[in-house]
Parts: sequence; structure tokens; C-alpha cells
Amino acid sequence: MTNPVSGQADDPADGFIPGAIKFDLDGEGSDHTSSLPHTLPEQAVLSALFGKLGITTDKPVLIYDNSGMFCAPRVWWMLTAMGHKNAAVLNGGLPAWKAAGHDVVSQPAEPASKEFTGTAGDDWFCNTDKVLTAIEEPSVTIWDARSRPRFEGSAPEPRAGLRSGHMPGAVNVPFTELLDNGTTLKSPAALKNYFTEHGIDLTKPIICSCGSGVTACVIGLAALEAGAEQVTVYDGSWSEWGGNPSLPVEVNHD
Repeated sequence: MTNPVSGQADDPADGFIPGAIKFDLDGEGSDHTSSLPHTLPEQAVLSALFGKLGITTDKPVLIYDNSGMFCAPRVWWMLTAMGHKNAAVLNGGLPAWKAAGHDVVSQPAEPASKEFTGTAGDDWFCNTDKVLTAIEEPSVTIWDARSRPRFEGSAPEPRAGLRSGHMPGAVNVPFTELLDNGTTLKSPAALKNYFTEHGIDLTKPIICSCGSGVTACVIGLAALEAGAEQVTVYDGSWSEWGGNPSLPVEVNHD
């Protein structure tokens, strides 16, 4: 997919891990009837898509991306939310695969269609109403994966028409700070140390947000790896919140 932060698209010349099938998150992996980017498709649409890709609920799935650790967690989150119990993310993605000396091929595999019969859970994604409730509930923590300048409101949003700042009471957890060399998720021990050093309580329920619901899944996966048990992703993220003038926004002032 195109990186919405850098604007850089995947390069087909990077190749594919042998046997890998292509999942187009920007394309059929998003609901284009929504005005928001990367909106989760309806359950029936997702089931049909996963089935077309040859995925069943009991077939192990390993997910990777070309950047290392960027959009693969979003696909993992979608699969898991749909009831898949055996999906994993390749830490470091294609860069790590190549660095280890493994071969790549020039074309993705062509999957044989299967029937995907997963049932969507209601605790993996949340909407604006749940975030509004969480703002008034001190037992819930809202995490924001965007960069500090965007979170603080000192830098403009890359998408036109969005306010700057963050949700009241939110904690800034820039997804890049949870990565080693910008491509690999830190170890569970290192993640725990990061959250401890930043005073972040992993025992509270967590709502993860970002610009458009993609890197929120990176910090959500990091939270789970570090031992958190109640983690959900705000699907609309800042694209929805920042574009709605009726919703409260905080800006940090020096």
C-alpha cells in the first residue's frame, strides 16, 4: 500500500516471498463507500475477500509488508477481528526476509478460492461513541500513534480539512518509537520497558488511534506483545475525529 505518511508506494520490483498472495489494503481491503480512508469493510465483504484469497479460519496465515512493520498489523487485526485464530505478523517484513538471505520471486501466487466462515467480534474495533465514552472514563487509556508534532498540534495534518491536536486525555505513543531501525517491532521486554518508562499502564483497557486506522494496529499489536489484554482500534481514527468540528480537540501549548 502507499504509505500515507511518506507518500511512498510499494515497489513491485521488491519481489514477493515465494508462495505469498497479494492483499491490497488500499483497494479491496478498504470500504470505498466511506469518505474515510482504510475504513473496515462490512463483515460479508471481508468474508468474501478472505475466501477469494484462499484463507479459511483454521489455515495459518503469515502476514508481511514491504516496509517491515507498517500495514501488516492492520491486516492481522482485520483477520483476528473476523474470528481467525492462527494469524501472525512477520516481524521486519520483506526487508528482514531479504536481509536473512532468503529468495524472493517476481510475482505473487494465485490463490484457490475457499470459504471463509469467521464471525466478527465486537471488541477489536470501536467507533466514535466508544471513544467519547472513554474520554470521560479514567479507567480507559486512549493511545495515539501519530508523530509528536501532529499529536501536539504544532504540525499540520497531511490530509486536508483536518484539525490539529489530539483527543482529550490521549497519550502519545508514536509507532516509530516502538520499532528497531524503523522496520522491526521491539522485543516484548523492550516494549514493556518503553511503556514503563513513559508511565503507560498496560492493565487498563486501551483504545488505539492514528491517522487512518493503520499504524494504530502497530501500537495495538505492541500493546498485546507487551502483555495488555484489552486493546481495541478506533477505525475512523484522526481522519474521522479531526474532520468533525463537533468533537473535542486538545492542543499542547508550550
